[in-house]
Amino acid sequence: MAKTNAVWGIDIGQCALKALRCTLDADGESVVADTYDYIEYPKILSQPEADPEELVRQALEQFLSRNNVVGDSVAISVPGQAGLSRFFKPPPVDAKTLPDIVKYEVKQQIPFPIEDVIWDWQQMGGTIVDGRTVDAEVGLFAMKRDAVLRALRPFDEADVEVDIIQLSPLAIFNVVCNDILDELPNAEEFDPESPPESLVVMSMGTDTTDLIVTNGIKLWLRNIPIGGNHFTKQLSRELKLTQAKAEHLKRNARQAEDPKTVFKAMRPVFTDLVNEVQRSLTFFQSMDKTAQISKIVLLGNAAKLPGLRQFLNKQLQIDIAKVTTFDTLTGNEVVSQPSFKDNLLSFAPSYGLCLQGTGKAVMNTNLLPGEIVTERIIRAKKPWVLASVGILMIALVFSYFMTDTAWWKVDPRYTADQVSWKEAKDAIDRQDGISKRHKREDDELKVKLEKLNRLASELVSSSEDKTSWTEIQSAIYQALPKDPRLENLESVDPNEHPFEDRKELYLDHIETKYYKDVAEWLDTVKPIHDTMFDSTREEITDLLKPIKQAAEEADKETAAELTGAGWIIEIKAHHFHNSDQQVLKRNADKTYVMQTLMTKLIDGTVEFPGAADAVAGGGEYKFQDFGIYYPTLVTSGERTKESIGFRQDSIGRDSDKSSAGGPGSTQQGDGSFDAWRYDFTVQMAWIPRSPKERFEAKDTREKAEAEKVADTETETVEEN
Repeated sequence: MAKTNAVWGIDIGQCALKALRCTLDADGESVVADTYDYIEYPKILSQPEADPEELVRQALEQFLSRNNVVGDSVAISVPGQAGLSRFFKPPPVDAKTLPDIVKYEVKQQIPFPIEDVIWDWQQMGGTIVDGRTVDAEVGLFAMKRDAVLRALRPFDEADVEVDIIQLSPLAIFNVVCNDILDELPNAEEFDPESPPESLVVMSMGTDTTDLIVTNGIKLWLRNIPIGGNHFTKQLSRELKLTQAKAEHLKRNARQAEDPKTVFKAMRPVFTDLVNEVQRSLTFFQSMDKTAQISKIVLLGNAAKLPGLRQFLNKQLQIDIAKVTTFDTLTGNEVVSQPSFKDNLLSFAPSYGLCLQGTGKAVMNTNLLPGEIVTERIIRAKKPWVLASVGILMIALVFSYFMTDTAWWKVDPRYTADQVSWKEAKDAIDRQDGISKRHKREDDELKVKLEKLNRLASELVSSSEDKTSWTEIQSAIYQALPKDPRLENLESVDPNEHPFEDRKELYLDHIETKYYKDVAEWLDTVKPIHDTMFDSTREEITDLLKPIKQAAEEADKETAAELTGAGWIIEIKAHHFHNSDQQVLKRNADKTYVMQTLMTKLIDGTVEFPGAADAVAGGGEYKFQDFGIYYPTLVTSGERTKESIGFRQDSIGRDSDKSSAGGPGSTQQGDGSFDAWRYDFTVQMAWIPRSPKERFEAKDTREKAEAEKVADTETETVEEN
C-alpha cells in the first residue's frame, strides 16, 4: 500500500509507550499533530519480576486497538545506550570521496565485526572550498544487528512495518534544532574558532539519562546510568517503602508530611547525578576548548522531580531552561490536551521521529537494515511485475492470432460467398460515396432549418422582451470614433493614412459578467470613476471639465437606479493616435479616449431602427436611456512601441517608401513600421431595458430637461 504523508513516532520506553502522529500542513511548512497515545506499563521493564517482551507486546496491542497505522509511515526510537556514536573530522577532501573515508573510519572506530552491526552516518557542518569539504564533522551511529532485530520483533509480530529506526538522543537532537535553539547556525558561516553558545539537554529516562551537548552544528552524546527509578529505589531503601509507595512519594514529595526527610533520602542520588553531569561537561570542554555552555534543558518525565531543577542550578551554576511547549508543533486537538501537556517532556523522542519522517529534521540517519528495505521494495513490485508479464504474454498471443486472422482475410486468395476482395472493396466504396452524399445533404438541410427557427423566434418574440445583445453590440459600435477618410476604403495605405493620425479605436475583446446586484461592482469602481477625469497636467484637466460635469449630472440622476441585477461590460482596446503632434494638441493617450469613446458613452446618443414609440423602441436615445451607467476608464497604461507589418503589394505602393507609419513612426524594413500603442480598459454597468422601458426613460428625461430649462428662464426674467 502506498504510504501517506502521515508519520507515527513511537518511543517504547522503560516506563511507558509514547506515540505521536504528525502530518505536514497544506503549505508543507509546519508539522501538525493530530493524534497521540500514552500507555503506561503495569511494571517498569527493568524490574526483576517484569517480563519486558510481554509488557511491550501488550502495550503495542493496546495501542493498535485504539489507533490505525495502516498506510502511515512508522518511526521508532531505541535507547541511546543501545547504540554507539562516534565523531571524527575528515581532512579537506573532495565531497565525492567522503563516503570512502567514512567506510574506512567505520572499520577503525566500531569495535565489532562490520557484518554484525547496522550503521549510518551524516555530515555535520562544513563548507565547500575549491570543490573540497572543509571544517566538516562526521557522525557515525551504529547498533548491533541482533539489538536492531530485537527492537523490531514486537512490531513484526503485530504486522507493523517500521520505516525508520533512530537513536533516542538523535531524535531529541532534531527537536532541539527545530524548537529549542533560538536560531540554527548557518553551516556555511560557521566559524570553528568562535562557535555559537552550546546547549545541554538532559533527557532523563527511567534508568538512564541521555546527555546531549550541541550548538546546532556540532553534537556530543553521553549516556549517564542514573534515571528516575534510582530516586525511587533510594526512597524505598531509606524509608523502608514498597516500590509503588516510593514512586508515589517521589512524584508528590512537596505534599509529603515531612518533605525534608524525603529530599534528604534522595540527596545521594542528586549528588551522584550532578557529579556525573559535571564530569561529562568537564570532559567535553577539555575536547572542545572553544565551546561555551549557555543553559541546560531538562526533558523526560523524570525531569519533573521536585527540587531537581533548583539543585542542578545551584550545583552547576548554569541556567536551567523550562520547556512548556514545542514552539513549532501545531494541532490543537493534541497540544491542548491535559494528558499531553502533563507528559510533554516525555514526548520529545516521538516528536523528533515525526520531524524526521516528515522531512523537517536535521539528523536523518536510519538504522533500519538494508536487507529489510530491499525485501520490501521487491515485495511491493513483485505483484506488478508478475501481472505485467502475464498481461504482456496474453497480449502477444492474442495479437499473434488476431494479426494472422486479419492478414488472411485481406489476402487476395481469400473469398467469401463467391465474392473476391476487390469486388467487396468496390462495393464498399460505392456505398461510402452514397453515405457521404446523404450526410452532406442532411447537413445543408440542418443549416436551413436553423436559420428558419431563428427567424421564427425573432418574428414571434414579444416587444416587451429585454434589449437584445445585438443592440448592445450596435450601441458599442456607435460609441466608437469613425474616421470618415477610411469608411469606404477596402484597403488602407499606411503611407497615405498613417496609423498615428487615424481617428480610430481598435477593440481587443468585449467581456460580460452577470451580477445579481450591480451595486457591488459600483462600490469597487466608483473611486476610479470619480478621478478618471483628473490629470497631472492642469490644461488636460481643464480640457476634460465639460465631460466631467456631464458625468456628474448623469451620476446624480442615475445613482438611485443602479441596483438589482444587471451586466458589467468590459471593453479592452487600444489606439495609435499618439504621435508627437497629437500629444502637443492634447489629443493622445488617455485624453483621446476620454474625448471620443468616454464622451460618447457619458453624454452621447445612440440610434436604433424602427418607429420611435414604446412598441418598436426606435429613434435616438442617450446611453443612459438604453441602460448604460457609470462608464469608467478602469485601467490606462503607458504608451508602448509596436512593430506593425503590412504587405506592400496589397496596397499598391512601392516598397521603397519610408513614411509608412506617418509622422513619429520609424520604418523597420520592407513592409513594417513602428507606432506608439496605448492600451486601456473601460467598464460600464448595463441594466437591460425593453423598447418600452427605454422609450419611457427617454420621455422622463426630456420632460425633466424641459422643466429645468423653463426654471432657468424664469430665474433669468426675475433677475432682470
